[in-house]
Amino acid sequence: MKRILSISFACACAFLFLSCGESSADAAMSLLGEAKELYSAGEFNRTKIMIDSISAAYPKAYKARREAEILRREVLLKEKERDVEFLSKELGQLTAKRDSMVATLSFNKDGRYQDTGYYTVPSQAIKLNPYNNFLRASVRENGEAYVTSFYRGKRIAHTTVKVSSGDSYVVCDKPFLTRSYKELGVYNERRDYKYGADGGIMDFIAAGNAPFTVELSGGNGRYEYTLRAEDAEAIVRILDLANLLKAIGEAQEMCDEAQRSLDFLRKSQSRSQGEK
Repeated sequence: MKRILSISFACACAFLFLSCGESSADAAMSLLGEAKELYSAGEFNRTKIMIDSISAAYPKAYKARREAEILRREVLLKEKERDVEFLSKELGQLTAKRDSMVATLSFNKDGRYQDTGYYTVPSQAIKLNPYNNFLRASVRENGEAYVTSFYRGKRIAHTTVKVSSGDSYVVCDKPFLTRSYKELGVYNERRDYKYGADGGIMDFIAAGNAPFTVELSGGNGRYEYTLRAEDAEAIVRILDLANLLKAIGEAQEMCDEAQRSLDFLRKSQSRSQGEK
């Protein structure tokens, strides 16, 4: 408010100068000089307000107004350069944090079938859990997280996963992918659930109210087991990474948009200078 009042005071002074004999062109140029000083000091918002004041107070001071609009383009360019610098720095910090997190994870990608790879916690590798029933968390490079129910035993054809802790529980019965096969006379069942459509399973586990009981059910029966602490921790780590990857994606979009705007302003300025 103080800044706006000071600019309004400057405009009032300009009118006072007029009454004392100063021409509108001179008064407008005086305000333009103040605007340039603000610009040099990096006060871009105040500079734009001053430029608007020149146009409003002296509509016929064409020379000052023309120079003021040139100054406005320079202000917009500097603001956008500042935005790009800030967003690039933020993106770099997020990327560095991601690199630190994924350094302890496993990355999986089959170039023949997958456009994007996915991360998992090493302790949840299938080869390390050939006989375990567990929930495995994974996250794609774009931030999409998943929880997979692995079951090995008598066929139950499960589609529903219920996770409970004390009197609280969550249920998901809408797998987006199901796979079943028989190996050495034992049934293996895998059910994938996407985060956000998992009935809140991943968030429930990440809340940390262990121990958790997992109940699998389907058309042929049910099976219950206690979720291992390391599997619960794996879900927490993957969710943290998923949120970070989404933040990186959003920051990248903002940075790209700011860069496109900056390139446009630079081209516009070049064309304007070429016309002089």
